[in-house]
Amino acid sequence: MRPFVRVLLAAPLVLAPVVLFATRGAVTVPLYAAREKMQCQLCHVDPNGGGIRNDFGFGYARNRHSLVPETGKPWGELNLTNHVGESMPLYFGLDLRHMFILTTSVKSDSLDRAALFPMEHALHVSFQPHPLLATQLTWDFNEFSGATLREGYGMLRGGPWGGYAKFGRFRPPFGLRMDDHTVATRNGFLDFSFGGFPSPRFLPYDPRGVDNGLEVGGAQGPFFGRAAWTNGSANAFSGNTYAQAKTVKLGYQSGLYQGAVSLYDDFNSPGGGAPYRRATRWGYYGMVRVGPVTGLGEVAAGTDKAPGGAKNNLLAGFGEADWRPVHAINLRLRYDYLETDRDDRDSRHQRYAVETEWLPVPFAELRLVYRAIDHKDKTLEDENQVYLQGHFTY
Repeated sequence: MRPFVRVLLAAPLVLAPVVLFATRGAVTVPLYAAREKMQCQLCHVDPNGGGIRNDFGFGYARNRHSLVPETGKPWGELNLTNHVGESMPLYFGLDLRHMFILTTSVKSDSLDRAALFPMEHALHVSFQPHPLLATQLTWDFNEFSGATLREGYGMLRGGPWGGYAKFGRFRPPFGLRMDDHTVATRNGFLDFSFGGFPSPRFLPYDPRGVDNGLEVGGAQGPFFGRAAWTNGSANAFSGNTYAQAKTVKLGYQSGLYQGAVSLYDDFNSPGGGAPYRRATRWGYYGMVRVGPVTGLGEVAAGTDKAPGGAKNNLLAGFGEADWRPVHAINLRLRYDYLETDRDDRDSRHQRYAVETEWLPVPFAELRLVYRAIDHKDKTLEDENQVYLQGHFTY
């Protein structure tokens, strides 16, 4: 029996105990907001979501992503908190992700890789002396560079329209902040197809990374907005020395639906050293919940202008449907589409995914995924992927 066929036959056996023995969900970062009809800033210090949780967000995670406390469960009466105390408002959080992945090339059905690797070892610390001020630091620990400061910013809240101002190192607020950086509208899913980094991707920056700059935002009624001015491809000491990356996001939330348009633009001065003279992206996302089913989708396009004047147009989008049959189980179907050069028909790539997530206890999630990647360019090998991921948070 071929190696990958054995993997596919074994997958239901792994899924069976997950489905049968789970009690009562878990999902991507925006999915929680869509389910609860709220914005990410209700649970997170960062108004765009991700990173350390506030008191409300910690309680939501402690209830296995539910607004209702789980009384009667072994963990239902645990007196847990994520900060030192009222007289020392120091908050802590962590994210640990490990993945076991198997991939195969469709033509040969050969098992190309079967390996376990760490995806994330992040420690979050936030100091919040009063409701109008928060500072956050995030360190990433990995086997290649040791401890690296990833995010570091101070944020002032208050003013008209529930406004805020953030200054330091943070992720640009373009589109949805997903916990899966391989969706088509982010980094994309072509790493293995093109032999690893660097491979073609949609965004002109790595969505897992941060930029230096200033961000402001606020909300009025059902409308909300963000605007950021960051370095982009600039560096204060050499090459392009003028920060010229701008990000704008304008959104609307009412009832079961939330949607927003986003724009990102980065201009690189002549001789700045970036692979583009100008990179522009624009997109729209929408989220809706109907009963136990939640839908998320995003479509985005953009243009890269080369230093010599040539232009490259890109198009990307994804859509997913999530169903939570019981409290601790989430089932997902997702479709991704990516064009890295709209003038080249062979630059079209598609991915189909079936995912299962199980939250057996608070702060722990297991995710089992099958993905099929189809390339228009048949000089590239189509791929099948199966992976099991463990995600531990606090």
